[in-house]
Amino acid sequence: MYGATKLLTTNVWRNFQQMFQECGFEVYTHREIVEVDAPERTKAERASDNQRLAVNELMERMRDVYWKIEENGVENQTNAFIGDLRSRLEPILCYVSMSVYKSL
Repeated sequence: MYGATKLLTTNVWRNFQQMFQECGFEVYTHREIVEVDAPERTKAERASDNQRLAVNELMERMRDVYWKIEENGVENQTNAFIGDLRSRLEPILCYVSMSVYKSL
């Protein structure tokens, strides 16, 4: 139903909705506008949030690819993916680690 792996199926969603009906809960009986005063974020804070979102997206995409490869059950493909990922990330991680230690 949703996403690349289709974790939320129509049947699962229906069962989730029925769970509330069976317990006597009424979900979404009405709508309201809720106003929340939020402090204005600085340009640097917004940029930082955008960077975090970009990293999270990249990590999520990497995990999706890994799980697709692993689900195929071919061990040498999984090992090749991990090896390729490691060879590409190690230089970046080492460089960043060294830069952080130098700044301390």
